[in-house]
Amino acid sequence: MAGLDFYNNDDNSVIDKAGMALSHSPKGLLLPGVDQTTHHEAVRLCARDYLENHTFFNDQQYHNHLNHHLLAVFSMGASAKRLQEVFDINNNYQRPSLALASDVTITTDNYTEYLSKEEYYPNYIAFYRHELAESNGDWNSVVSKYFFDPQVFPLAMSGLLHPFIQLGYGLEFKSEAIIACALAQASVHKKQFSYALDSETFDEICCGDESNAVGLSLLDILSRMRNDSVTAAIAYNDDPYTEDNRSHAQALAVKYAKLWTVASSESAVKEKSMEAVSVIALVYGSLTRPGYHPTLEFGIMHNLTSSYFLPIFLEALPLDNQVRLLHAYIVTFLYMFAAKGCPPLYIQPELTSTNTHCVEASESLSGNPWMDIFTKAIANNDMHVSKVVRALWRLSLLTAFPDQAKSVKGYELPPAVNCLHLARITVDSINQSTRRDSVTDKMQLEIPEDDGRGWAHGVLAFDEFWTKQGKLL
Repeated sequence: MAGLDFYNNDDNSVIDKAGMALSHSPKGLLLPGVDQTTHHEAVRLCARDYLENHTFFNDQQYHNHLNHHLLAVFSMGASAKRLQEVFDINNNYQRPSLALASDVTITTDNYTEYLSKEEYYPNYIAFYRHELAESNGDWNSVVSKYFFDPQVFPLAMSGLLHPFIQLGYGLEFKSEAIIACALAQASVHKKQFSYALDSETFDEICCGDESNAVGLSLLDILSRMRNDSVTAAIAYNDDPYTEDNRSHAQALAVKYAKLWTVASSESAVKEKSMEAVSVIALVYGSLTRPGYHPTLEFGIMHNLTSSYFLPIFLEALPLDNQVRLLHAYIVTFLYMFAAKGCPPLYIQPELTSTNTHCVEASESLSGNPWMDIFTKAIANNDMHVSKVVRALWRLSLLTAFPDQAKSVKGYELPPAVNCLHLARITVDSINQSTRRDSVTDKMQLEIPEDDGRGWAHGVLAFDEFWTKQGKLL
């Protein structure tokens, strides 16, 4: 790492200094607007982020999203100019990269000794880059070994799934540097779940309910969670993540994750992953009470954006880790749903109407309604909107799961989600712009009073949330 060095926009040497390269996984999505010029610019700007910035932009472990935003709009055909703008918007508030701790060398023998210690982030990058370089190109084995290490895994699935998302980008763009950063971020992360993903509890979750091999559907689980006595103990607070609420949400997530089973077969993994992604998208689009403007919740949004990477992970992992990943993924989703008070779903007819449009990279894009959404997502300065659109874009392309008639009796599968409709709601509802602060000369995000809204944060199941934060039609 380069410590406090900074580079200008004409310096292409950063690419070699960072060892930055971007290729592309067959499971990744690209639009035809991507060309050699934008590819080079994406590589250069990712290299600058790697060299200049820390993985957290403050001391509370809020995550650096720079390459997330950059690569999302790059994949949708953003111009080189727009890529630089996205870099500038995200770069102005980052913390500078740390210097390598010279008194510590992380090795295969001691790599668990420095977990959750942020000051060793550069040392972990050096360690994981060495491991990746020594793998003879078998980066997937390195990911399986370290991401699923029993002590690392609970950290890797923490923080609104950001280490998972970062690693997803590394796998999607076949970037050794980004994979190393993701594993390093996971290694220094704080633990979000006090016990849910620890070996003993998580093994119980993966074993499931032996009395019901089929398990319950996610829609059934959400309904049961809503009526659970523990849910009644979740209290309204402007900060939804009080200690008591976190404790109740984790207990609910563990209890009900055990009731969702995943058989150890490729077909079961595919069907269960489709069920998971579809239910998450359905919940994301169904939390708005009737009579209010669209309300899109911040935590559930992260479950949705991260779902884009599930097919990429599943392709890279052996079957046993595919199954474990899906179980952990559902734990994080059920926890987030519980933390919001297990709110009711208001499924509008438009959300489940026939989704007749999708975008295949090989087809003519002229006149396709997704193109307007991609254009708006690229132009949107919020760091998450383009990722939501990518996740919904992928869901619109995936082969639908078996229909109700072919599934086990009593197992309620979700309706197909109109991804185009939900993507349009997102780009039209979340409308953050930027302004330059006259004092600091830095770009600041702002939400226009009359032309858009930000993400919702709160316990949506309570009337108080809608009174304080809801916007009436």
